[in-house]
Amino acid sequence: MSLPRKEEPEELPGAEAEAGAQAVSPLSKLESAVDDDQASLETAVSHSTNSGNLLAGWQRKPAPWAVWLERLTLGVERPFNKLTGTPQLNPFYHTGTIAVFLTLVVGLTGFYIFLFYKYGFDESYLAVVRMNDQFIARTMRAVHRYASGALVVTTLLHAYRTLFMERFRGQRWLAWITGIVMTIIIWLAGVSGYGLVVDARAQLITDGFVRFLRGVTPWADNFIVWVTRAELSGESWPVMLILLAIHVALFLVVAYFFYLHIRRLSRAKWLPDTYLVIGTMSVLILVAIFFPLRNLPAANSIRLPDSITLDPLFLFYLPTEGGGVAPWLWGGLLLITAVAIVLPWITRDHSMAAAEPAAQKSIGLPLVKIFPENCTGCTLCALDCPYEALEMVERHDETVHKYVAVAKPEMCVSCGICVGSCNWDAITLGDSSPELVWDTIAMRLRMAQAKSPGQPIRLAFTCDRHAAQGARPYLMQQTPVEVDGTAVEIVTVPCVGTLLPDTMLRALEAGAHDVQIIGCPPDDCRNREGNVWIEKRLIRQRLPRLKRDHANAPIFADWVAPDDFTSALQRPLPVAETPDSEPDFMSARRMFPNVSGRSLAILFVMMVVVLVAQAFLTDLPFTSRKAVDTAVVRLMVEDPVDAYKSSVPLAPERPLTLRFELDGEVLAEQVYAPADFASEDVISFISEHDIAPGRHFIRVAFLDAQTNDAILLYEEVAEIAPGDILRIIYFPGITPPCESSHCLE
Repeated sequence: MSLPRKEEPEELPGAEAEAGAQAVSPLSKLESAVDDDQASLETAVSHSTNSGNLLAGWQRKPAPWAVWLERLTLGVERPFNKLTGTPQLNPFYHTGTIAVFLTLVVGLTGFYIFLFYKYGFDESYLAVVRMNDQFIARTMRAVHRYASGALVVTTLLHAYRTLFMERFRGQRWLAWITGIVMTIIIWLAGVSGYGLVVDARAQLITDGFVRFLRGVTPWADNFIVWVTRAELSGESWPVMLILLAIHVALFLVVAYFFYLHIRRLSRAKWLPDTYLVIGTMSVLILVAIFFPLRNLPAANSIRLPDSITLDPLFLFYLPTEGGGVAPWLWGGLLLITAVAIVLPWITRDHSMAAAEPAAQKSIGLPLVKIFPENCTGCTLCALDCPYEALEMVERHDETVHKYVAVAKPEMCVSCGICVGSCNWDAITLGDSSPELVWDTIAMRLRMAQAKSPGQPIRLAFTCDRHAAQGARPYLMQQTPVEVDGTAVEIVTVPCVGTLLPDTMLRALEAGAHDVQIIGCPPDDCRNREGNVWIEKRLIRQRLPRLKRDHANAPIFADWVAPDDFTSALQRPLPVAETPDSEPDFMSARRMFPNVSGRSLAILFVMMVVVLVAQAFLTDLPFTSRKAVDTAVVRLMVEDPVDAYKSSVPLAPERPLTLRFELDGEVLAEQVYAPADFASEDVISFISEHDIAPGRHFIRVAFLDAQTNDAILLYEEVAEIAPGDILRIIYFPGITPPCESSHCLE
C-alpha cells in the first residue's frame, strides 16, 4: 500500500536511510572504482555518441527561442545582481512567492476597506471619498491598489520565466494552465474593483461592459434597464452589493487557483524569504503614504466622462473603446491566450531525438525508472523528488528491506535529482545503466588527462541552463579549457542535483585535482530544489552526504546566474588562512552567503524606485475624445406597451412601429403586434447613438403603417453640448419618473 508523506520528513517510519547510506563504506567503493577505471572507460567509449558524453541522452535541448528569451532576460537582470552583489537578493527569482504574498496583502487590505464601504451609487462613491479623510483607511486603500498592480506584474513575470525555462510540458501542464486562468481572473477582479468606486472611471468601465454584452450576448438591454431603474428609484444598493460579491468571489477563485497551481509540488514554498516580505510590505506602505490615491468625479448619467487617470495594467483597453482598434486588440489577446493554453501540447521536447538519431520514436527526455533489486528502501529518492514522481510502498518479497521505491512516470520532469539521492544504483532515467553518470565522468577525466598530461585536472559540473548560456563557448571549444594552469573538463548534467557526493569522491580518487559545481542561484533552479539538495549534501546537512572523513575534500561550488559562468570558472581555489591550517572547502560550497546591510539597502531602494514608477505609470492622464467632440442621445423605454396605454387606452388592431428619429432620420425602430399589447411580457426598447453636438429635432412615436397615424411619446428640439448625454426615458412606477432627464409624454 502507498504510505502517506509528511510535509518534510527525514525518512519514512521503518526506513533506515542513514544505515543504508553506510552499508558499504565509501572508501571501498572508491578502491573498487580505481581498479575498474579501465573497464569503465572501455564501456564508456563503446557507447559514446556525442563527443564522449554518455549523458547526452539525458540532456535537455532547449528550443532556440527559449535560449534567446533567457539570454535577453539575463542581460536585464545582470545590472541588478551587480548592484546588490549577490543573486540571492534578486526578486525576479521569487516572483511566484511574491505573488502569493501580494495576494494576501490584497485580501487583508480589501477586508479593511470593506469595513468602511457603503452600498448604493451615491453612497459607495461618498464612502470611498471619505476614506481619504482617514489616514489609515487612505493608506490601506492605496496599498490595496498598488499591491493589486504589483500582483499583475509579478504574475506576468513568473509566467514569462516559466515560458523561457520551458516548464509547461508534461506533468507541469496543470501549473501552466491554472497560471493562465489565474492571471485572467486577477485582471477581472481588478477591473471589478475599479467599478466599486462609482466614479468617472467606473462609468467608462460600465459603458465598455454594456458594449461587450451588446456584441456577444442578448442581455445588454436587460442590464441597462436594471441599472437605470436602480438609479431612478434610489434603490441601487443591490447593484453594488452584487458587484462587491463578484469582486470577492473572484478573489477567492484566485486563492483556489493558487492551490491548484502548486498542488503537484513537493514542499511548495508559499511565501518569499523574510527580507522580501518585510521589504515589500515596507515599500508598499511608504509609497501609499507619500503617494495616496486621488479621487475622480462621481459617475454622471447625463455627462460623458472626459479627463480621468488610467491604469494600463487593468484598463489598457479603454483608449481603444469606440474605435476600430478594439476588435483587433481583443482578437489578438484571445489568440495569444489560446496559443498559451495549448502550448504544452503543440510544442514537443525533442531532446532525446536530438541526442540519439536512432531514437526518433522516443521524443523527449527519458523518465525515472527503478531497479527494485537494488533498492534498499531508504526513502531518500521520494523525499528529494520535487514533483512527487516517486513514492515508497511496503515490500512483500524476501528482502530484508521494508520499502521499495515506485516510480510515477506521469509526474516525472526528467530532472535526475532522484539519481543524485541514491547510492545504490537503484534509480536511473530511461533504460540506461545507473552507472551512466560515473561512466561519463571516468571517460571525460581520462580524456582530459590525455589532452593535458602533467597538468592538474578540474572537473566542473554544470546544468543544462548554464550549458545553453555562459558555458556554451567553452563546450564548443575544441582546445582544452585552462584556468590558472589547471585543465578544466566541463561535464553537463541535467541538474547539479543529479550528482552524488560519492561520485565526486570517486573522481578525486581517479585523479581529479579538484571538483567544482556551477549551479543556479537560490530559488532559480529550473527543477526547483536541485541546487539546494546538492549544496546540503556537500555541507553534510542532507543524505546522502559527504562522509565525515572527506568533509573538507577539494570540492567547491558557485551558485550563479547562467550568464555568469566565466566568473565562476575563474574563481580561485580556497586557500589556507595559516600555514598550519587547511583550505576551508566546506564554506566554499555554501549557497547562502552572509548578506551585507549595504546589499539589503540597495535592494530596498530599488524596490522603492520600482513601486514609485508603478504608482506614476498606473495613474496616467487620459482624456476621452468622445467627450470632447461627441454627444450621446439615449432612449430607454422599459415598457413601450405601458407607454402606449398611458396615451391610448385601447389596444391597436394592427401592428404598430415604435420609431426613434433624429432630425427626420430613423435611428431605431421596432414593430409590436396587437398581441404584444395584450401580453404581460415586457419588451424593452433601448437605443443609444453618438451624435454631433448642437441643435437637434428628436421624435419618438408609435406609427400605423396603413393610416400613417402617429401617437407621439416624445417630440422636442434639444440643444446638446459636447459630452452631454440626452436621456429620453420611460420607467413605469417611478415617481418622479425621470429626474435630470427628458421624459416621455
